[in-house]
Amino acid sequence: MLSLSSFNPAARDKITAAILIVAALTGAVIAFPLSYFSNSNVIIGLCLFPFALFIDDRPRLHYKFPLLILFVGTVAFIYGVRIFYFFTLAFYILWIMETFVGKINNLILFLLAFMSPFFYQVTTILGFPLRLQLSKCSGWILQQIGFDIRVEGNMLVRDGAMFTVDEACVGLSMLSIAMLMAVFLIVHRYKISARHLGLCLLTLFFVVAFFLNVITNLVRIVILVLFRIVPENPLHEVIGLLCLVVYVIIPLYLLSRWLVMKYGRRVDKSRVESPARPLLKFAGCVFSVAVVFIGVRMADRETAMDTVRADVSFNQLPPEQMRDGIVKIASENLLMYVKPIPEFFSGEHTPLICWKGSGYEFKSIKTCVVAGNTIYTGRLERQDAELYSAWWYTNGKIQTIDQLDWRMRMLKGEDRFCLVNVTAADEPTLMYGVAQIFQEKTLTIAYQPSL
Repeated sequence: MLSLSSFNPAARDKITAAILIVAALTGAVIAFPLSYFSNSNVIIGLCLFPFALFIDDRPRLHYKFPLLILFVGTVAFIYGVRIFYFFTLAFYILWIMETFVGKINNLILFLLAFMSPFFYQVTTILGFPLRLQLSKCSGWILQQIGFDIRVEGNMLVRDGAMFTVDEACVGLSMLSIAMLMAVFLIVHRYKISARHLGLCLLTLFFVVAFFLNVITNLVRIVILVLFRIVPENPLHEVIGLLCLVVYVIIPLYLLSRWLVMKYGRRVDKSRVESPARPLLKFAGCVFSVAVVFIGVRMADRETAMDTVRADVSFNQLPPEQMRDGIVKIASENLLMYVKPIPEFFSGEHTPLICWKGSGYEFKSIKTCVVAGNTIYTGRLERQDAELYSAWWYTNGKIQTIDQLDWRMRMLKGEDRFCLVNVTAADEPTLMYGVAQIFQEKTLTIAYQPSL
């Protein structure tokens, strides 16, 4: 019968590491629904993980990951934010591997970032204003060429024909795939050259990858409008793939080869592994139990997000309290959701995500000024219905659509913000209702104290 004592010290450490990692992953099973890992970037990232895992040195004591675990684990425990728990698990696994197996190359950190749900949320939130900027830039380029182009939010109008710059055109999903492809190119170059890049050069490489993806989408939009290629045309997808290959994959392939061959350092695989000390093994066990405990707490949903609620009043209509502190108010012509934002780092239930759950897609999105306040507006389409929606952020005193603005105000200690989303069956009704909210101050919001 086999036991741990049957193996040499290095093999015992690897087996111990595997046991501790499997134990900690119990927390993930408890805390996360299966849908949390169903996004394409998560699936592709998990497939890349074993290939992107490079051991650069022998096991040693590192304080970087324990400190990160303590920080993000504490935030996950107190506020119940799943994204922080995702990184708690990730940093714990990396720390165990560094302690028992060997120092891990920094490339794995970028892979974790790009495959994480956090990256998906960031691209969804920041991708929206990026869409509007790309629409403006595309329109300006076409106007300089001599075409009669009018830009309306995320739509470009040419000779009466409208071209919508939607998520597919901007390539939010393409951005995740492109960044993961960049990871794959570096992995390929590492394996064939036995050279690795430092953290600064890796960061530079992925920054270049991001901007190449933005430029690619700009070129793609210009080509589609220039040649009037509508989404139903098979060339629509073909051009997107060609742009990805020509403007992202090929340049990144050449850049990765040049960076690794010129600045990469050779990996010394002759180092002898040293077994982990008993104290570190004990610390690994303690952290494993703590990670599982946080996962159980996450599943219980006893979080600040559940207790942060707001007293909302709108035209003396009865509010309906929903989960996560969301308040729903329905009038004869308007449907309003007020969504409290617990902390400056929290997600805010953006309509760009929430309405998708009801089967709607945003088609026309733009910014407009109503009663001196800048807001987002958009047209929602579903097979059997069409709606018009507007949204902005407010703390009862200040209205804004600037993500950085309201987050910095909350960080400085100003009153909590919430997202206000107003929807109507037609655009005139929506605009009239929003104007009334601002001019007559019919919407009041006051936060209840947290329990």
